[in-house]
Order: sequence, then structure tokens, then C-alpha cells
Amino acid sequence: MKNFTKKLAEVKQQTMEKMGKTESHADNDATKEQKEKLRAIKTEYAQIYSVGKLYAQETEKSTQQGSQFADALAQFGTGFVSNEQVSEALKNVGVQLKSVEQARQSCNVNSVQSLINPVGKFQDTEIKKARDSKHKQDQIRIRYDTALEKLQESRKKNDANSLKVKGLENECNEIKVEYDAVTTEFTQTMDHLNQEMNKQLVEELREYTLQQLAFYKQAAALWEETSDLLSSFQA
Repeated sequence: MKNFTKKLAEVKQQTMEKMGKTESHADNDATKEQKEKLRAIKTEYAQIYSVGKLYAQETEKSTQQGSQFADALAQFGTGFVSNEQVSEALKNVGVQLKSVEQARQSCNVNSVQSLINPVGKFQDTEIKKARDSKHKQDQIRIRYDTALEKLQESRKKNDANSLKVKGLENECNEIKVEYDAVTTEFTQTMDHLNQEMNKQLVEELREYTLQQLAFYKQAAALWEETSDLLSSFQA
């Protein structure tokens, strides 16, 4: 019965927190800030990953359509364009466009591997570890908050030196030992998360940028070659 009463009090504490009618008295401002930061990291990583995947999928569709358009240009006028230069110009633009779209597809695949997939992996590893650590800390913290609330109520109704108050103080002290340990563990996990996040993001963004730069340089060179060729044509 005693354990059931404690569990009920813990559920009440958790429910009141979710409803915004109370807050933790155990966690200090730094710990609360770390938890808010973790929530923001989780949300924004999920956003980058989901939007990034969608962007990559749409880019793949676009390259497929671009390749189809290139084929249409290359074949256009086969049966009715009599001017060889015009026919050659159409074919050349079609061929170059196909090359550009193939380069874009390669860039898209490499970009997914260099940025999008690592972001997803980071969610499944480092962020999950931090969330698991927070969940473990919250379980002990709710017990501690519940015990502190019970002690505070008891002090209002009983003498400070009464057995009931002393018993609750001992209970709080015992839980505090667990609470301090899991809070330290959570803080260390968050420190590691921040270090890995900063390190990996810079590396991933650098690689992503290089992939984009290589593609646009290649695309620019292909179109410049076509532009020079078209400039020499006289329709």
C-alpha cells in the first residue's frame, strides 16, 4: 500500500508538470536548460533529416525529368529540321543537358551520403543516448521532487524534529544520492553530444559544400562549352 501511494504521488507530480501547474524543484536552472536544449536539438535534427530526404527525392525526380527533356531536345526536329546547324545545336544542347543531369544525380547521391544520412544516424545514436539518459534522470528526479513535496507538506503539519519529518528527510537524502548520480551522468552525456554535434556538423557541411561546388563547376564548364559552340553557329 505504501509503495502504491508513492507511485500515485509520482504520477500526480508528472501529470501536474505536463499540465504546467507545477515544475521541478530538484533540477537547477542549468539542468533545466540542458533539457530544453536537448528538446530543441531533437526537433531541429528531425526537421533537417525529413526535409533533407524530401529535397533529395525531389531532386532525383527533377534529374529524371531533366534527362527526359534532354532526350526530347536531342531528337527534336529529326523529321522536319533541314538545317544541319540547327539540328546539331539541338542535339548538342540535349547531350550537354543529359550530362548536367547525370552530374546532378551523382551530386545528389553524394550529398545524401555526406549530410542527410549522417544526420539520421546521429539521431539514432548520440541523440538517442542523450534522450535515454534524460529519461533515466527524469524517473529519479520525479521521485525526488515527490519526496521533497511530501517533506515540505509534512513540515507544515509536524514538528521539525518529529519522527515523521526526520524519516522523510532521510528518504530525501537517500534519493538525492541517486538523483545527483543520474544528473551528473546526464550532464556528461549532453557535453559529449554537443562536442560530437559540433565536430560532425562541420565535417558533414564541408563535404556537402564540396559536392555542390564540384557539381556547379562541372555544370558551368559544360554550358560554357555549349555556349561557345552555339556562338559559332549561323541559323
